[in-house]
Amino acid sequence: MGKSKAKKFKANKPQPTGLPSVKDCEAALDLETVKSIASNSTIQNLIEKLTSTNEDERECGCTGIAGLVSQPQAITCLLQHNVVRILAPLILDPSIQVRHRALGALRNLSVDGGLDVCEEMVHKDVLTPLVAFFKHYPVGWVPEKPGKKQKDFNTEAFLEGTHLLWNLCEATETAVEVFNKEGLVAILLPCLQYAVYGIPLSIAVGQCLHTVSEDNPGFAQACDGGQATPQQLLNLMGEAPESAGHILLKTLATGILVNIKSAELTTAPGNLVAHILTSVSQVLDVNALDNFTATLDIRKEMTPSEDEQKDTNLTSSIKDKLQDVEHFIAAQMIGLEIAANLCCIEDTWEDMDSSESDDQIAEADLEEETMDDNLFSPLCVSSEIQGAILSNEIFSKVLKKAQPCILPGDGISLSDQQKNLVKRFEKLEVHALLCINNLVSSMELEALGGLDNLHSVWQGLVQLTATKHNGDRSDLLEAVTSAMRAVVQKLAEHESPKLLEVTGQDLQFLYEMGQHGNSSDIRVNAVRIVATFGAHFAKNKEPHPMLLNLGVFLLEVACHEGELWVVAEALDSIFDVFGEDHLNNILSEIRLLDRLRQLLPMLKAKMKANRKDLGEHLPVISTAKTNLVRFIKYKSSV
Repeated sequence: MGKSKAKKFKANKPQPTGLPSVKDCEAALDLETVKSIASNSTIQNLIEKLTSTNEDERECGCTGIAGLVSQPQAITCLLQHNVVRILAPLILDPSIQVRHRALGALRNLSVDGGLDVCEEMVHKDVLTPLVAFFKHYPVGWVPEKPGKKQKDFNTEAFLEGTHLLWNLCEATETAVEVFNKEGLVAILLPCLQYAVYGIPLSIAVGQCLHTVSEDNPGFAQACDGGQATPQQLLNLMGEAPESAGHILLKTLATGILVNIKSAELTTAPGNLVAHILTSVSQVLDVNALDNFTATLDIRKEMTPSEDEQKDTNLTSSIKDKLQDVEHFIAAQMIGLEIAANLCCIEDTWEDMDSSESDDQIAEADLEEETMDDNLFSPLCVSSEIQGAILSNEIFSKVLKKAQPCILPGDGISLSDQQKNLVKRFEKLEVHALLCINNLVSSMELEALGGLDNLHSVWQGLVQLTATKHNGDRSDLLEAVTSAMRAVVQKLAEHESPKLLEVTGQDLQFLYEMGQHGNSSDIRVNAVRIVATFGAHFAKNKEPHPMLLNLGVFLLEVACHEGELWVVAEALDSIFDVFGEDHLNNILSEIRLLDRLRQLLPMLKAKMKANRKDLGEHLPVISTAKTNLVRFIKYKSSV
């Protein structure tokens, strides 16, 4: 009990946008109407345009829909009018301009509508025309060279279709299954050649393939038996970076390769792992925050009249720089994901069938561990991976990405694009913290810089929890406490003497989070961190003075927590910390056994009432209940 595995995670994707504007239809559709909640008459008018025999009308209708979907109320109304079934056939419209606009509208709908709308789109069979659209492009097709005043609409439509396919595959397994079945990888994979297809299209294809290839053996099999494609990806990874977009594309290639070779990485040749982590190291070297603050300096230098004029429309130069920052952040998200997931060892962790009885689960668990087991069971990765992580200084680079995004100066007016990038930096910080959790849990102490470095990391993490802006950011607190839990477990595993120097004040903020944290993950992390300190204190024959308050905290959580999983973790912590007989005086002083006897029947009743909702936590809760009975019985006999 109490053991935690390194968690596999993936970066949240940025929300792309489809058609840039509806200016072509402003004469037909009042702009104020687009910005307001769409009325039934407005939508009915657009649908009539979609079904018109006139090409311009159909194109205008698609553009109008694309502008409306940014409003949730409009999306609901559009779905009620069955707009997906009406738009979908236009993916195969005879006019390339209409195909382009229809794909852009559906892309926007998939982005702004979220998971539910993507599922609805798949249910309404948008994939059939979308697959047919892609199959109109022969394998290895080459874009036309656009004229000075004319777009290559075939390439633009392919770009919109790729983003739509990416969104659907991100949202539903059905879309991934269709992707495999229809062999779309053969059409998309050549488009990674950015010199032929251009960086924007190659990035979109890379993002789609990165999503589809995850946990997808069928994808690897479709890639020429898993041989030719890895070499193509390795070649792309080995290129010298030419731009921010190129860096993102190289990192996407790395992620796709990791997904294809995931089952083999623990036994793969060292040079493959070295290539992967060298790519990760290079992308983490980029200081995206400096690039971002440079755009703020430019904006700050504007005169008031310039600033007012360009508040919503930044200069082309600044927009390009912000796009570069977005590419850097996206690449670093993927890099952190790769580093973290290379430290996952999942073979030894098996899900237990929730249909098993409490006793079956408990017995299976107890065969592997006893009441006096350590709180942690260190996970180790292969020596090749550890060596590559160490030689590329991955840990120190990840630590830098975990620093909060602090902007220079106050009173700078940010554009919407800049505000969105600030949020992306915050997401990057969260992913860096989750990566720290996996690295610390899985790596040898020397690869992490030794005990002194880990203590410095601990202090930095404690400061993050105290940052005044973090109170309402549960994602950040969850990530910080996960990293703290891994660090303190590693320190305790190596019996760091500095752990005994902790003060009651140092633990107080953990007590607060353990009782009042706004998510169960935060509360569990706080409980397990406290328990790790407690188990370390308990090794001394002379009871540590902080064990009394520590025991009161664990008992309060066990008796008053509403979620059974947190209760189980608190009980498990009590067993780990107070299992030894030399601490029985503390148990008596806080009336531990009396309180636990009162808790037992309530715990059984809650388990019986909520059994179907316990999910993956059922084994932990069931084992805690069984161990509670044994703990009470044993301590009562002493």
